[in-house]
Amino acid sequence: MTVADSAVPFDRTVTESAPTVDYAPSPDSAAETSAQPSTLVQWWRRLDGHHADASLLLGALSVVTFWAFGLGLILGVGAVGFGAVALRTADADRMDAGIGVAAGAVGIVAGLIFLSATLPYF
Repeated sequence: MTVADSAVPFDRTVTESAPTVDYAPSPDSAAETSAQPSTLVQWWRRLDGHHADASLLLGALSVVTFWAFGLGLILGVGAVGFGAVALRTADADRMDAGIGVAAGAVGIVAGLIFLSATLPYF
């Protein structure tokens, strides 16, 4: 016997129609669908699945810009934050997230060392 057995007749004389479902939206459903999420929520959803990439990028930038007063620190904190989110995500690239967290930590430490060495001269 094959997958499509031609010995079994196909009956096209079925007269019953498919059951219909009456749908009446509730008055509150229009208000629920019309509310747009905030810009930050839209940005976060657009980034969904790319937190590991963002962590790697911000970590690399924090190492490169440790000498810019505070910029390396901010980028390093962002790298560690995005890396932490990526490591909690099931389908994230854990290698990129780990490297991003490590690079962010290096950027934070280098930025703190640079600030502690240069701030007494200002």
